[in-house]
Amino acid sequence: MTTIQVTIDGDKELASKLRSFAGSSMDLTNSMEDIGTDLTKFFSGEVFASRGQVFGKPWPALNPNYAAFKAREFPGRPPLIRTGLMQRSFKHKSTSLTTSLWNEAEYFDNHNEGWGVPERVMMLIDQQRELRVVKFIVSDLTTQMDKAGLI
Repeated sequence: MTTIQVTIDGDKELASKLRSFAGSSMDLTNSMEDIGTDLTKFFSGEVFASRGQVFGKPWPALNPNYAAFKAREFPGRPPLIRTGLMQRSFKHKSTSLTTSLWNEAEYFDNHNEGWGVPERVMMLIDQQRELRVVKFIVSDLTTQMDKAGLI
């Protein structure tokens, strides 16, 4: 879990307004939805295109026997894509303060975690993704504070 903490220093009037704003019922629905959409597209797109390299965790080569089978039965299909189901199964649900992400393919965890097969990470919140999440939230908060006349 990533926790974001904000410390307010400086102008007392601004600090008071920010504390009041933060203490009100916070609604980050827009940024939470944007984060969910962005990450599901990233996991199903760039991660598969780079075969995990985008995380610095390149996917290992297929077992030679399986690679031969796959070449015969599913020609031209890259690792982890036979029917495309797992790649299409990234989902998200957002609320006013959270975004949950998952993959509905029943065998996803086996591949992502390396349970019984070589680990091929498809879903990971690394430092770059954390920075993107923060940017979405900051943009949402800035817009709301501007509308509230706080900036």
